[in-house]
Amino acid sequence: MLANLEFKMFRPLRLLMLLLIALSPVSAQAQTQAPAARSPAPVNPAASSNLQIRETWKARINENVVTIISGNPNGGYLGIAYDIAAVVDDGDDMRVLPIIGKGAVQNLKDVLFMRGVDMGLVNTVTLSHFKKTGELGSNLEQQVAYVTMLFQDELHVLVRPGINSLQDLAGKRVNFSDKGSGAQLSSQGIFAALNINVTEVNMGQGDAIELMKKGELEATMCTCLKPLKPHQAVLKDLGFKLLNISYDPPFYDDYIPARINHEDYPNLIPPGGVVNTISVPTLLISYNWPRGHERYRRLEKFIGGFFSKFDEFGKPPRHPRWKSVNIAGGLPGWKRFPAAQDWLDRHSSPQRDEVAVSPRMRDAFEVFVNKYATAAGIKALPPEKREALFVQFTSWWATQQDALPTTSSGR
Repeated sequence: MLANLEFKMFRPLRLLMLLLIALSPVSAQAQTQAPAARSPAPVNPAASSNLQIRETWKARINENVVTIISGNPNGGYLGIAYDIAAVVDDGDDMRVLPIIGKGAVQNLKDVLFMRGVDMGLVNTVTLSHFKKTGELGSNLEQQVAYVTMLFQDELHVLVRPGINSLQDLAGKRVNFSDKGSGAQLSSQGIFAALNINVTEVNMGQGDAIELMKKGELEATMCTCLKPLKPHQAVLKDLGFKLLNISYDPPFYDDYIPARINHEDYPNLIPPGGVVNTISVPTLLISYNWPRGHERYRRLEKFIGGFFSKFDEFGKPPRHPRWKSVNIAGGLPGWKRFPAAQDWLDRHSSPQRDEVAVSPRMRDAFEVFVNKYATAAGIKALPPEKREALFVQFTSWWATQQDALPTTSSGR
């Protein structure tokens, strides 16, 4: 009963306290803020405009960009990729991005499997090797296509004093250039074909030359576009030299003869001197994207700019070897990228369709083929082999005319 009385006495007081809490400033602030929190945030015109600008530029920059995986600064691939970018790049309408790479072997893998790589510089030794082994797939000739043949990369074998032949390198430490490079693959194949065992090391040409100066390496090898800057910088008093490499039967499938002269390396070759060697063709390849694919469209646009501006590659400061390139030259056993073939078909002309064949060139090729067949013990070359040799020979002819033989016909 007493408890009931107390409850009745304090009931008015409890009601008064609840009323005061409801009217307090804190409660009022909470009540006024609650609706504002549920309202949408005001639109910022500047932020909206920046987002639109960003998306517009992103689409514009990415719409027409292609990449070329090349090589390191010690070789010639990077300079060639830069030349292509310098001529073909047309701002946002056509962006060409050269990428520093490791060389032909890794370039082929990157074109096949790396996201964002459209094209690469690869030599025929690399293509032939992986076609035979099937390591990258049993249908390599269907996965990749070539845009155009480019240059002949000469085999450079730079040695210390006392080394006069490849056989003298048996048991010695020899640089095969960077791992993943076409030079490494070529060097391995050359020594294997000649049954010469050496200790392989792998590094760039400049680094290898420094170790040769210290006596820690006997030689460095590279199938590279001449002239190589590290080799040009070698001092004459070191006694280093470039080896003569004979064009022997083990090299017939993948190489053709080549020459390196004094003008290429004044400190390594005396005036009027010539070093005989072998060379391998290099190509610009791409993944064989199907028609209608976005990547196909980009490559098609690149090829239009590349081929239509090709005369610009013959002007300074582009590499002088561009003058020897015939964009219509084919590679037996491999397919040209369809957009490239389409362009050539639309712009066909005698100058682009074939290299002008002079009588002296015919004579020189016959001498070349006869020596090849005799050395290889072949009575008659199959037509497809003869065609493959002629394609390589015409490219070689463009830079070697002064050194080719003259036959008794007098033509």
